[in-house]
Amino acid sequence: MEYTGNRANERPHEPQRSEFPLHDLGDDFFAITTIEDGDEHFFNGVHRHDFYEVLWFTDVEPGQAHYIDFNQYPIARNDLFLLLPDQVHSMDQREKRGFVMAISKDFFERFIGSDIFKLFRYSANFTVTIPDSRLPVMNALMTLIRTEYEDGKRPAILESYLRSWFLHCFDLQKEAGDAAPRDARLQMLLESIELNYRRQRKADFYANELSLSAKRLNELTRGSFGKTISQIINDRLVLEAKREIGYLRKPIKEISYELGFSEPSYFTRFFGKQTGLAPEDFRKKIAALYEG
Repeated sequence: MEYTGNRANERPHEPQRSEFPLHDLGDDFFAITTIEDGDEHFFNGVHRHDFYEVLWFTDVEPGQAHYIDFNQYPIARNDLFLLLPDQVHSMDQREKRGFVMAISKDFFERFIGSDIFKLFRYSANFTVTIPDSRLPVMNALMTLIRTEYEDGKRPAILESYLRSWFLHCFDLQKEAGDAAPRDARLQMLLESIELNYRRQRKADFYANELSLSAKRLNELTRGSFGKTISQIINDRLVLEAKREIGYLRKPIKEISYELGFSEPSYFTRFFGKQTGLAPEDFRKKIAALYEG
């Protein structure tokens, strides 16, 4: 697993996110290894990632835990965690076995699509425990993922395998009852955003629907998602924009109007601010990934 990080800048545990070393994938889009065989640098110490990271603990000694955003999470056999980009993580690599996958933001959001909102519906963390009855199918898919990574690393095939693997995770989340919201208003909010994000981008609109003040609604979303209403709506817009730009040969102008922008130039500025790329450059990047 060959993502990078700055060893020299590692610091003691401090609650200042930006000060922790950032591990990145460079120009790669996917990497996988086992926890026990990975470079200890990428596990030990407090750090961040610029990608999505999956940790599947297939075997652990009793009393193990790791830290996500400074909160302790116990680890048991066949626990699975998905870490978001920029989350702070620390874990002792010892006495643990399993798999770790690093997935670039663009690649992850492409194969997950709008289902990403099923992963993080009520909090910023996704975790499930894989029951023994599901291990055959999860292990079979993991074998396919590892084989393709080692032999061909073809994005389209990895996309198919990974999406299937995550769809099983969605099912496990539902079966475990983890989809029940801490606050029913969050369910209503996310459903409303899904219906209205193309036309309504003001916090007041969603607050009025829930009979709350915009301030109170932002308090709720910050507490559960770590984001304001505006940030959640922008995330949904960017996700849909990436899907439209990356999957379809639709003109950028048409996409901008369909997403509710009055002028294509406004959409270009918005997309650039959120992603660091112009829409045309993002389309070229995705095309190069899948045609390379």
